[in-house]
Amino acid sequence: MAGKPKNGLSEVRAWVEKRCPGRFLLNEPLAPHTWYRIGGPAALLVYPQDQAELVDLLRECRQCDMPTFLMGDGANLLVADEGFDGVVICLMRFLRAITSRGNTVTAQAGALLRDAVYFSERRGLSGIECLAGIPGTIGGALTMNAGIDSGDIGAAVESVSLLDESLRVRTLSRADIDFGYRSAPQLQDRVLLECTLRCGAGNEPEMRAARMDLLRRRAAKQPLEYGSCGSVFKRPAGRFVGRMVEESGLKGTQRGDAMISDKHAGFIVNLGCATAQDVLYLIRLVRDEIRKRYGIALEPEVRFLGIEASDQRPATSLK
Repeated sequence: MAGKPKNGLSEVRAWVEKRCPGRFLLNEPLAPHTWYRIGGPAALLVYPQDQAELVDLLRECRQCDMPTFLMGDGANLLVADEGFDGVVICLMRFLRAITSRGNTVTAQAGALLRDAVYFSERRGLSGIECLAGIPGTIGGALTMNAGIDSGDIGAAVESVSLLDESLRVRTLSRADIDFGYRSAPQLQDRVLLECTLRCGAGNEPEMRAARMDLLRRRAAKQPLEYGSCGSVFKRPAGRFVGRMVEESGLKGTQRGDAMISDKHAGFIVNLGCATAQDVLYLIRLVRDEIRKRYGIALEPEVRFLGIEASDQRPATSLK
């Protein structure tokens, strides 16, 4: 595991063993918890059973100076091979309820985005069907304003509840959040609890047909047969990353078992036994080549855990 164990680990472990029996794992490999199937162990992986327990856990980690990371479905995450010497908190087991009232849908942060899409569809509530096929949780989708060309989750948001710096619940309205292309600054580095989505009236059969068509088109274009984080980079204005990578001659490039997909060059896939370092090498290679060829600095869409910013430097600076 990266680095030396934190001094507060034993204290947090004792607290978790007492307060969260049966809801935590010690030195748990994170690879099985990510879509990349890559990543070393977390010192602790904890599943809070409710909001009060989540707040108490975060407070305990603060008091013990233990780093924390809130993980969803691991769909957009690359974890270091050495793992994470801290507490990973996952909301997916217990904090995943979805309810509706009138033409609104309220989903807790640990709910899968696909489940919210299905839930809305069955009730004839239209507004988020364009998100079908996007993996991850509601919390993760909000953090990055997940979406496609025809829409994003931010367009449907009515409000978002989160924990502020003092671990108190705060509710932001849609007007309080600057949703942009794959960004929501006010939601970054925050513990999200739930959101309410404003929907309109829809026709369930038509919505289902549209969803299935969208899923078929995604499967035809994307390398879903391999582990990946989806699109590695955000799309620059007026450009398509996959096309630039292909024009640069990098499509199909491999490093170990990591490969720039030969089906969609905007993806880096795990052919079976790729390491985080393999993927990082290809990320740096792509960023370096696109910068040289097009003068564009690509911004990663993938999130990193246990990987320092210095390890994301351009490929040409590798020693």
